[in-house]
Amino acid sequence: MDTSTDFLFLNERISTNFNPFYEGEYLVIQTYPREIGLRVSKRDFDYQSAKNYCEVENLAHDYTSFGVRVFHEQKLWDIDFCGHPSNISKQQDWKISPEYLSAHSDSETNEEIIVCSCSYPRFEEFANDFWKLTTCLVDDKGRDVEYCPNCNAKLMPEEDWGEDFDFYDEEPRPAACIGCDNYHGQKYGENLLVCGIYPHGYQGEICPDFQDKVKIKG
Repeated sequence: MDTSTDFLFLNERISTNFNPFYEGEYLVIQTYPREIGLRVSKRDFDYQSAKNYCEVENLAHDYTSFGVRVFHEQKLWDIDFCGHPSNISKQQDWKISPEYLSAHSDSETNEEIIVCSCSYPRFEEFANDFWKLTTCLVDDKGRDVEYCPNCNAKLMPEEDWGEDFDFYDEEPRPAACIGCDNYHGQKYGENLLVCGIYPHGYQGEICPDFQDKVKIKG
């Protein structure tokens, strides 16, 4: 006999945790705001269907954004205009080690998981009078980090922001610019120069002139 718990698996977000992604599968994911854990709104093997669904979701939500990714070679990839894999996505289905999730849920400790703007989770703990930042993934945990392993951004504990730091005054980096070596992001007067190619930022998730720092260094 079916129970109320059984019907939870009809919810795609819940069932996703138990059903692996498949090669060539398109995923409509929440791209903003970033959260601990990948939020999948739809799974489909038809690109046009996933794209149409994503467009409807973006129109229906004022404060949440969605994007389409494709699962290829065990990772999420950004796609080109035809739905083919283009670049490895900065947003992945990060698997956080259980002990860090447990510590994050404990309200009586000074330990928490913080998500980078690129989606990468890190663990922050207060030890020996300073905040320690470490990796917390199943396959990479306990390693001290100063820069994000995913996008190479300088990491700073939230406690170090200070009273004068206003997170909401910071200019958000456009989704297409995260991890791009062309990104400038400096203000001149009241105007923000995103990059020399697209001064006001590329309008879309997939910039044709994206330059990956990792690929350039390699």
